[in-house]
Amino acid sequence: MKKTFAELREQRMTANEKLGDIYVKAANRELNDEEKMQVLNLTREIEECEREMRGINLDVTNQEAQKSRREVEKKAAFREVLEKLRTGAEREILLNAAAGNVSANIAASGAIELTVHDLIPTLHEGLDLPKGLRTVTGVEGNEVWPVSVNDVEMEEVGEVEALSDQVLDFNKITPTPNRIGLTVPVSNAAIDNAAFDVLAFVQMKFGIALRTYLAKKIYSLADWTKNRGPFSGKKASAGTIELGANAYKNILAKVAEFSNKGFFEGDVCLCMDRVTEAELKATPKVAGAAAGFVIEGGLCAGYPYVVSHFVNTELNSADELVPTADRYLEVGYYEWFALQQHGVVRMSADSTSQAVAKKNITAITLNSFWSMTDLSVYINGAKGSQAFGLYKIVEPEPAKA
Repeated sequence: MKKTFAELREQRMTANEKLGDIYVKAANRELNDEEKMQVLNLTREIEECEREMRGINLDVTNQEAQKSRREVEKKAAFREVLEKLRTGAEREILLNAAAGNVSANIAASGAIELTVHDLIPTLHEGLDLPKGLRTVTGVEGNEVWPVSVNDVEMEEVGEVEALSDQVLDFNKITPTPNRIGLTVPVSNAAIDNAAFDVLAFVQMKFGIALRTYLAKKIYSLADWTKNRGPFSGKKASAGTIELGANAYKNILAKVAEFSNKGFFEGDVCLCMDRVTEAELKATPKVAGAAAGFVIEGGLCAGYPYVVSHFVNTELNSADELVPTADRYLEVGYYEWFALQQHGVVRMSADSTSQAVAKKNITAITLNSFWSMTDLSVYINGAKGSQAFGLYKIVEPEPAKA
């Protein structure tokens, strides 16, 4: 097996040490025949290691250069595919190769194969995903999560007394994929211009739209009709939390409530808006003591947190997302929330219909299916989310005189 650069460096160092030991032992005399042979072999070993190390460095340099050339070639190929779509009969690009002889797909064109992960850059305020949330892409077929909803208990009975029958109940959770998509108009002049990075433009537009969609669904209190985040429609049943001087203790107490249900504290993530973050950065853990602040070192009360303005939003009568009158703090264990993209992501291009032809544009449309599933709804025999808590921030009661 070919050795790595680090292994070769270690081997060369060991050989040099052995060579030094030989010369130290023979400091006041000439080398004998056995030592001369050892010196010769060690010298050859050192030279061989250095030769292979130079080869590895050269390979890395060549690979970087080839990668740079391939990126340029892929972008040019993508522009060529769009050009053919505008003038030819094929109107659909598959991001993944489909069964059969399909020529109008990204892989066949030689351009970069877009994946959902490529379309989720962490850009813009409030679009970061919470810690512990995993995104699964390319899900095929039907999925079922079996759930044990109760436990059994030991009984104390007499020596010959019959034990009571205890039943283990089970339930199941299945995801419901919903179609999402968008259309981005691209100027035909931009496609024809070889200096214009069409691929980066499309990825940027799709990436921002997808991240905004996920952030709205995951953080907002809006009562969504299809894909729903863990706090969707929970405004009316929200608990309360006082921050102020006792913020540190109160946040720890809310997290402890989840520990009583069996959830591990290390996996929790808090969500808030920037106003709340600013307050907690200036709030001491313990009033009058040099114990630090509630938020410090990138942690809130010792736990990971994310900031998004979508936390304090809901839908109005016109189904528009608007700010709420109050501020909220969200506590969640996001490994219990399944965020999945299903099937093949499809992108199509239209430049011949009257609607786009008269504008001299090519409309690039993305279609996909996503599902959002709360896996904690049956935990401990309960019906309803157990891994997520929503708390309205209320002012502390004034101290009594």
